[in-house]
Amino acid sequence: MYSDYEFLKVEPGADRVLRITMNRPEKLNASGEIGHGEQGRIWREFDADPEMNVALITGAGRAFSAGGDLEAGNGPLATDMRDGRALVRNMIACRKPIISAINGFAVGGGLAIALLADISIASEKAVLMDGHLKIGLAAGDHAALVWPLAIGLARAKYHLLLCDRITGKEAAEIGLVARCVPHEELMTTAEDIAARLAKGPQFAIQGTKAALNNWYQQNIGIFEHSLYVEALSATLPDAAAGLDAFRTGAEPEFPGATNANMY
Repeated sequence: MYSDYEFLKVEPGADRVLRITMNRPEKLNASGEIGHGEQGRIWREFDADPEMNVALITGAGRAFSAGGDLEAGNGPLATDMRDGRALVRNMIACRKPIISAINGFAVGGGLAIALLADISIASEKAVLMDGHLKIGLAAGDHAALVWPLAIGLARAKYHLLLCDRITGKEAAEIGLVARCVPHEELMTTAEDIAARLAKGPQFAIQGTKAALNNWYQQNIGIFEHSLYVEALSATLPDAAAGLDAFRTGAEPEFPGATNANMY
């Protein structure tokens, strides 16, 4: 088990904590096609592992995860949709608690992992941004499902439509993450939480998580809608313009800005 991962560094602990590190620091832990698939698959394997009670995920280097590798592309559109669906659905369905230690920049699919974790701890150096609309894509992944429940519909619309960056401290203040701590205390804090959960009553912990995640399960159609519109938006000229601007460092000029009736 856990032997065939390339993007993820997976370390089962004798303390029943599974430590997972997104391990591509030279690319800010952007996933690429292989990593995107692994980010969805790991949660099913963790859920089935009788030796592990808790998962703790973070990123190597100075980023949590920059999401998809926009320079290389994640892969065919159908594969992207499948992997994106697996990531979100498998994290929600996982019976065991997941902790994210958000050590730096978290965007796109990386942010989905950060916020779908049951307990999200952010460093003061963390920067969170959904980022989809910056490159002409609809906000798919997790955002339409998770953000309104965490911070309310008004704030969710503000942040998802404008794509402003949110610091770890701001994220904690608005309820997007559970806590924000000094950077040097991040892993110690996350490890302490993992240890408490690993030693706790597992049926009660898992049952409480399952009951709370019904908020997601009962509204999963919201996620499927967002996944569809993200995939559709990826085929339109706005996405091409957004990606070109990203690669060149220019300000994007979206063709759709002159058409008031696009959707």
